[in-house]
Amino acid sequence: MKILTIHDVHKAYFDLNLDAYQLTFDDGLFSQYYYFQLFKDHPEKLTYFITTSLIKPGRVRPVFSGQHLPYRKSKKYMYRTFVEGRFDHFMNVAELQALSRHKNVEIGAHSHFHDVILTRTHPHKRKALSPWKIERIPAAKDLSLEEFSIRSKLAFKGVEIDDGKLIPRSRTAWEDFIKYDTELCLRWFEQNLNMQPSMYAFPFNEYCSKLVNILKSFGFEQFLAARPKNRTEIIGRIDIDSLIR
Repeated sequence: MKILTIHDVHKAYFDLNLDAYQLTFDDGLFSQYYYFQLFKDHPEKLTYFITTSLIKPGRVRPVFSGQHLPYRKSKKYMYRTFVEGRFDHFMNVAELQALSRHKNVEIGAHSHFHDVILTRTHPHKRKALSPWKIERIPAAKDLSLEEFSIRSKLAFKGVEIDDGKLIPRSRTAWEDFIKYDTELCLRWFEQNLNMQPSMYAFPFNEYCSKLVNILKSFGFEQFLAARPKNRTEIIGRIDIDSLIR
């Protein structure tokens, strides 16, 4: 059975035969909670991968009763988050706690910060830069970005910018950041959900051997990404939007 990745929930998804797929949800968006009653009878487990720093305290909000929410692509809601400092499009703690109590729901980790770093990449591997990523690293605006990309701060060692100079992040600093992010993530799960996840979905679907090995040392056992690269420990997923284009 193929596994789908879902971010913000679009009403068009419910026209698909979702029972033919295993469903996973990334980032912990409010729409995933809002529409839960339309997913709750799915024959397979529903897995929600949570970016823990984005889940704030709050009261439980009303759920779907016939009115659909506005749909936002990830680059739009990430801009609201990292540039505008708005978190209302994510579940809050009370909503995630309520969701996690359902029998057919399992909760996994999707990092704590979901952050990015500037990195040198070969031109054919360079991704288009979303506005929120450029705003996240303001000093990058003064650089020629033809030879750079902005990628996962967990999966890439990358470079820092200090007083206009590019300084490669040390291997030790990179490893320390992975550990720090993971420690905060697991501490959040313990404090707010009283559990420790064993499943991990990589932010931006980007990973490397170092990241996988460190996550294993923290007890993670299953990993999900869009491109498993024939690695047995990585489970492949496809984006649900590829089914409706």
